Amino acid sequence: DDRLKFDLWLREHDTNRVMPKVEEGETIYEYFLDPKTFSWKKWAPPKWEYPKGYKLDFSNLLVPTMDSTRALYVTKTIHKQKAPVLIVGAEGTAKTSVQLMFLADQDPSQMLTKRINFSSATTPGMAQYSIEAELDKRGGKNYGP
Repeated sequence: DDRLKFDLWLREHDTNRVMPKVEEGETIYEYFLDPKTFSWKKWAPPKWEYPKGYKLDFSNLLVPTMDSTRALYVTKTIHKQKAPVLIVGAEGTAKTSVQLMFLADQDPSQMLTKRINFSSATTPGMAQYSIEAELDKRGGKNYGP
């Protein structure tokens, strides 16, 4: 496993001994550095609460997992720095779920979103059309929602 190899490499180069002590079978990937206390904490998904309401839409439920919690934390941290974020990974690695959870936390008066699905059949022209279809030309090279 690449995570185990990377953990071993980090520990070999950790001359200051700042890496967290881990239990059997764990790696550095199970821990994060808390920016408030500057101490190592173990990743844990937030407690999921059953949605309130009479009708439950199972297709739109987003249940946080360990991997989605880590990816969401990284996404939020990069977003705070006003830098672009690109999430990549194989199918089933919570890329879409992470982005949906991230966007659900944003203030709609501050951020507009447009969801575009891509597949192996998506051409550059299709992607451009999907974006431009939502924009109006405001004059010259200026576009807006």
